[in-house]
This record gives sequence, structure tokens and C-alpha cells, in this order.
Amino acid sequence: MNEEGQGGAGSGVWRAARPYSAVVGVIFLAVVVFAGINAVSNKAPSLQPGDALPKFAAPSATGTTDKDANIRPDRACTIRVKDAIRVCDYFDRPLVMVAWFKRGCDSCRPQLDTVERVRSRFPGVNFLGLDIKDSLGNAGKEVREHGWRFPMALDRNGDVSRIYAIAGGPTLFFAYPGGVLQRIVRGALDDREFVAHVEALVKASRARERARRS
Repeated sequence: MNEEGQGGAGSGVWRAARPYSAVVGVIFLAVVVFAGINAVSNKAPSLQPGDALPKFAAPSATGTTDKDANIRPDRACTIRVKDAIRVCDYFDRPLVMVAWFKRGCDSCRPQLDTVERVRSRFPGVNFLGLDIKDSLGNAGKEVREHGWRFPMALDRNGDVSRIYAIAGGPTLFFAYPGGVLQRIVRGALDDREFVAHVEALVKASRARERARRS
């Protein structure tokens, strides 16, 4: 009888707990759904071919200005700050921008080494690096130690990464003159592949210019 009584009491507790568990489950699900919606709404949409590259001004990795990037469309290309790299200043020619991360990206530095090796073959193309979520001291050290001689912008707090929807590195942006996106490549390219992509960008840029003049 004691066992039956205990069993009955236990069943009563379980029955009483089930509505509480259901309420907690519903609340938890609502929180998860809200967080997911909020995360999506705060994430910039991925750029598509033909889109204009978002404007930004960021400190040079080899400079002395230690500030966050300016991503205001109405200010980024007019701002006058010492050591600032303004992406609009590189829109006069075809542009290749390589975004990378200091941590968790084993192929990022080799990709930048590839840029350094082959960029002299394309004097009519601008090359730009974007170091994401790094310190000014480390960014400058990386550039000097690896001998990268093309401009390197520092996206200290990740604002530029957000408006470009960069999820990992390296991420390469190929753009026509005027800052119009041709393509995005996510993941490292070897020397041969990288050269082929730059050659394709140059060829397509010339074709666009011929079409514009005709």
C-alpha cells in the first residue's frame, strides 16, 4: 500500500509538472525564434554581381590611426583622416580586394602571399587587403613580416565585414572600375587560379568600357 501510495503521489507530481514543462518549452522556442529573426535582420544581404561595393574608410594597417572604420555611405568617401584607406579611391581601375582574419584562417596568409607574388603582372589593377577584427599593432606586424606591399585596411571591429556579409576568409571581391562587383570567391585560390580570375576581370572590364563608348 505504501508503494502504491508513493506511486500515486509521484504520478500526481508528474502530471502537475507537465503543464509547467510545456510552458517553459513554448517560451524557450519563442526566444530561439526571436533570436533567429533578429540575427537574420541584423545581417547584411550577400552582394550579387552588378551590385555597387559598399563604401568605407578604414585605417591603414601600417599607419598610426587606431580607430574603427567609417561605413556611412555619405561620409566614407569624403572623410579626411590621417592614414585612412578609402575604398572609393580604388574604383578608378579594376579592383581585387582580399578579406581575411587573423585567427582561424590557415589559408588567409598564403592567399595574401599569392597577391604579392602576382600583382606586378597587372599594373592596371588595384589590389587591396582587408584585415578583419585585428589590432593595429598586430596588423602592421603581419604586413611587415610577410612583405605585403599593397594597401592593407584594418577593419578593427568588423563593421566592414558586416556590410560586405563576410562569413569567413579568405573572401575575394573582384570589381569593375567604378566599384561594381563582378564576382565573389570564397576560399583560397592558388597562383594559377588567382591569375585566371584577375585576367578575366581585366578582359571583362575592357569589354564593358568598349560597350560604354559605343
